[in-house]
Amino acid sequence: MPNIVTSLPLDVEDLSDTLKIVFIGAHSPDRVQLRRICGVRRQKIHNALIWLKNHNYMYQMIPINEVNIAKLPEDDVPESIWTTLERIENANDGNAERAGFTVDPLTHATAQGESNVTNICPMSTSAVLDVNGTTISSEDIGVHLLHKVSNNLSNLPSDSLEKSAEDEDNVYMIPRSHMPINDCFNPELLLGLYPTLFPYGCGAPQDSSRPVSVSLEQHIRYLLAYDDQRFEKHHSFLFVLFNIMQRRQACWNATLMASRPYFQNAASDLQTLTSKEIEAALITINKKTFSSVDNPRINMLMRQIKTVGGNVMGSAYSRAALRNQIHGLIFNQGLPSIFMTINPADIHSRVALYFAGVNLDLDTIIPEIIPSTYERAQIIASHPVATARFFNVLISSILKCMVEKGVLGPIKAYFGTVENQGRGSLHLHILMWLDHDLTPSQLKESVQNEEFRKGLLNYLEDIVKQDLSNFDISGTNVHEQQMGAALNNHHSTDQISNDMFLTASNK
Repeated sequence: MPNIVTSLPLDVEDLSDTLKIVFIGAHSPDRVQLRRICGVRRQKIHNALIWLKNHNYMYQMIPINEVNIAKLPEDDVPESIWTTLERIENANDGNAERAGFTVDPLTHATAQGESNVTNICPMSTSAVLDVNGTTISSEDIGVHLLHKVSNNLSNLPSDSLEKSAEDEDNVYMIPRSHMPINDCFNPELLLGLYPTLFPYGCGAPQDSSRPVSVSLEQHIRYLLAYDDQRFEKHHSFLFVLFNIMQRRQACWNATLMASRPYFQNAASDLQTLTSKEIEAALITINKKTFSSVDNPRINMLMRQIKTVGGNVMGSAYSRAALRNQIHGLIFNQGLPSIFMTINPADIHSRVALYFAGVNLDLDTIIPEIIPSTYERAQIIASHPVATARFFNVLISSILKCMVEKGVLGPIKAYFGTVENQGRGSLHLHILMWLDHDLTPSQLKESVQNEEFRKGLLNYLEDIVKQDLSNFDISGTNVHEQQMGAALNNHHSTDQISNDMFLTASNK
């Protein structure tokens, strides 16, 4: 902490450099309304800093700046935030402001989504900013930095420097050293990053003072299982730890590969590669004209990267490794018989709500205490670990109790992969091999037999079902029957059943 700040709190006038409030609508809120969201209480901050100094060793050497404390309001919005508050009236800008990583599935809810900062948010005294990382190119960043850090500015007179500062945006240079920060066996990294998660300055993974060694993966599982769910609900903890685990996997795989005897020859060839050759290969890859024949050393480098990345969670090469496993299974068992996608409706599941900590008696459901559709979506979105645990339990039960027990017939093999859809929820794609000895050519020949064909149709009709309870499909216009008569005849008091019914009728 002493390497980051020399005293706490920071000057209140500097808040507008890092925090921007944008309201969307016809009218701006008054100060009293905004105080509920962005209010600052001087005494609370003072007490919190004193508590940290007394209970967290990382803050013991940082002095409390009483001058900055005195600048804080008693219980009000800081003046620097209030004066830089902006309002957006344009509907398109408003929709873009609301857009985020998770697409809101509740198209019929009265209130939808969670606001998210996007790249169109105007930031006063800020640097080049693009949260999504898609609209600002590396050339833009390079030109921007060249403008700001050019050594020629040091030779200009002071009035020219002032004019240049007015014309150009600020560039916040992240402090760096000659060595990257050590995230291996460095418990102070997470303690410093997340003081609200580790307020006492202890409990971080891989602490050498712990009498029993615990692996990083097991410790993260333990933290995510906390009863107060503060680690699960944190906006960045999951992403930072997942990235650390990815890099450790990549480094471990690279270490194993480099220790193999055959890698010595490859290393000698890779050392002869020049930056121009790599740059030319990147250009051809971006243009999708890359050829492995042009430069065998580049091709060797690509193979080594694929080998390292094949075991890294979430990487493109890990998906390629899964495809290779599917190809091997096809070579061993033949073509799969059934392809199926299982997409659990987590928002409409009482079990998912139970995993998320909602107090529900699964044996006796009282419709009046079930949250609304929007509330359920908020609960599911804010509890990613609980939702993933629900998905794992559900899919494991389906595979064990239905697929392996022969609901679809005798199964000799299956292969499934988990993906996430646009709104972040999980679903499963699965290939299944039925336990029969018919080759595709034999199956094609057997289909010509009417008795075999009839038996095959009966089998397909037996395993493929469509259940639309309370739907009247007697008319020719099925959609109108579903939306009209079915809705009129549906009198369920169960909120979840009603929402599922409406979702099905609109598809």
